[in-house]
Amino acid sequence: MATPKTAPAMHLRVASPEVPSKPEQGCRLHGANAVVHALQPCTNTSDDMNTIMSPGETDGASCDDLQDGGVRDERTTSSKASCDRCKARKVRCDRATPTCGGCARQNRDCVYKGKQKPGSQVVEKLNRLETLLKDMGSRLEKHITEHGDSPQTGLRSVLLASQSPQLADAAENTPQQTDPGIISHDRPVFEPWSGINIYERLQGFGSDNDMSIESIFDGAGQDVTATTGVAGTSTCFSHSALRPIMTNSELPPYDLLYTLADIYFKHVNSWCPILYRKATVDAFFGSQTIDEADRILLHAIIVTTLRFSKDLGLTTASRARFYKVSKQNVLLYVLEHPSVRALQALLILTVDALGTSSGEQARGLLALIARSIIQLGLDVERSTFLELPVHHRTSTVLTTPKPKSWVEDEERRRLCWMTFILDRYAAIETAGNFLLDEREMDRSLPCRYDLFSQEEPVKTRWYRHAGPPETMVNKPENLGSFSYHCEILLILSRIQRFLHRPLDITRLSDIQQWRKIYRDLDCELNGWLQSLPDEYSKMSQLCHPDPGSKISNWITLHAAFVTTVIRLHSPAAFPTVRSLAFAPTDDAIQRCLGAVESLRGIAQDVLQSGILNLLGHPFAFALWSSARVLLVHAATMESEVDSKISFFISTLEQMGQHWQVAQDYARSLRDKCEGMALESQWG
Repeated sequence: MATPKTAPAMHLRVASPEVPSKPEQGCRLHGANAVVHALQPCTNTSDDMNTIMSPGETDGASCDDLQDGGVRDERTTSSKASCDRCKARKVRCDRATPTCGGCARQNRDCVYKGKQKPGSQVVEKLNRLETLLKDMGSRLEKHITEHGDSPQTGLRSVLLASQSPQLADAAENTPQQTDPGIISHDRPVFEPWSGINIYERLQGFGSDNDMSIESIFDGAGQDVTATTGVAGTSTCFSHSALRPIMTNSELPPYDLLYTLADIYFKHVNSWCPILYRKATVDAFFGSQTIDEADRILLHAIIVTTLRFSKDLGLTTASRARFYKVSKQNVLLYVLEHPSVRALQALLILTVDALGTSSGEQARGLLALIARSIIQLGLDVERSTFLELPVHHRTSTVLTTPKPKSWVEDEERRRLCWMTFILDRYAAIETAGNFLLDEREMDRSLPCRYDLFSQEEPVKTRWYRHAGPPETMVNKPENLGSFSYHCEILLILSRIQRFLHRPLDITRLSDIQQWRKIYRDLDCELNGWLQSLPDEYSKMSQLCHPDPGSKISNWITLHAAFVTTVIRLHSPAAFPTVRSLAFAPTDDAIQRCLGAVESLRGIAQDVLQSGILNLLGHPFAFALWSSARVLLVHAATMESEVDSKISFFISTLEQMGQHWQVAQDYARSLRDKCEGMALESQWG
């Protein structure tokens, strides 16, 4: 009879050798180190420590048997394993020697064999997982190289000792996983964090003091498994889940935070480019402790980007909780701390409000931002980097410190212009007044985003409504899509004011004056279109090979141009009141229909390229405006509605998955189409 070797003292978590046939859905690979730790076998010098224990070998074994540090005799050691016949019959073995009770009753030979080394299947499985690990590691390095710093870059210097003693002891005394089929996940697959937040479960381990998002473990990538003795349950905390410990669970888990920040720069900042990615990510996830203003900005990003997250751990209840808490934090902070960072957070919150509904809440937030920008003097060029003349305004009651860098100065400039853009869209949709008067603004246009990223001061184009001509600055080579977006909405502002003027259609002189201004604005719009770079004319071709945020910027610009054309020509094409001297013009009708067809072609390219989710609610507003032109044209001509309107409705419904206002647009258009169809049937 073979006598097994005496096992040395060890601390081992008994795990089933069965490998799950299908990984849990929604689990993400947090990093190469986490997978390395999950795949590493226990590195003890004893051969018995590198063997994989079968279920039969652990039946009846107590924790004391597995953790006793004493040396066992031969009888005690051999009694740990069932005999071969009981294993084969899958019955309980009393492990008596030299013959167990079952074999003695059946008069059978009782044989105990020592532990076997892993078979070929286990070795192949380990090799396959190791290959997968190397592949994922190379992909991770490539992603970090292409998309900027990883959040772990600034976290290496934070040691485990910086955490509470309870957490440090839990990490030191935690047994390692030896099962090769267990892969480290970013959160436990058997107990999702959404039901009971991970931070609430950590309260028993951490201190009572508030801890910032930077209160995290180092980037070693090792998982921590804390086994409790209550009701035999165990709670696993991964490396990623232990990073941020926030009181009252105000923020989502760390991995989800970084994902939401990445989503923001992909889905929102592409058409609302007010933040510099590298500086913002460093402020959130860098080595320095995050300050209160940056944390409020992170709350605003959470509110706006939760709609894009597909994380399976985010339930409806957890989404609503994170949304409500983050929104309240932003609003309360902005009211008490008027600053540039606070206004950036409030503007991002306004993007969410405008994408949800175009009601009074969004207008109220815009009014607060516009007034704060004027009071802080952010609508006036005060740059020390571009050496522009300083314009003083008596209405400025608060002062902001000078920008510390070119990036900070450009962020202020972009904050002002993006507020101007959102104000224009909201005012046109609701037929309200402008909150931020561009005639009082004294800001140069923002630069191209790649120049913004280079952190080098550049001059763009500076509009001055007063002052000598030599103060004008014009560097079109430094302009980008956001710059041209600001310019087209400056034209749209003049169009909106022109259309709000009262007109007496019975007086020929008033009509002639109206037509003169109308032609001047049309010439200005055509001149602006001719001044655009070649990228604009090649937009449709660029949609297919490069469906990225760069193209989404130009698509947003195209949508703004279509909105402006429709706003200018629709009163002349479809006047609400007619007279002999003021009748619809065919040229204006064709200009409106041509703009609609142009947007439809771009929207088709967008759908084929799969980048519709990269566009914001300004694009939805352009789709809605174009569809309304088709409805008004059919009503004016007393004909059926063009079938192309179905395309606009379906596209808006797809955008409605992320922006509720697009769903509202689609619903109103569909109801109107059904109403017109019923009217035509009843004659």
